[in-house]
Amino acid sequence: DAALGNNFMGVPGEQARFVGHGVGLELDEMPVLAKGFDIPLQAGQTIAVEPKFVLPGLGVVGIENTFVVTENGGQVLTDLTDAMICL
Repeated sequence: DAALGNNFMGVPGEQARFVGHGVGLELDEMPVLAKGFDIPLQAGQTIAVEPKFVLPGLGVVGIENTFVVTENGGQVLTDLTDAMICL
């Protein structure tokens, strides 16, 4: 449904501006994974990727995985399932 696509990364008008960010000494660090941010990732960087989706009237669904950038791509550091868990 196209209308639900408007709720990716938050409710319309309040969407997060990035889907991921660097991890280090600060909570959110460079680099940023976002539209318009075109600085290449470099081997050795640690990145958190955290997409979110708002289900109107129900709540928010989100998942965060952490990766280290390698010479050959990336390696996931998060040791959790991506399977849906209903509470």
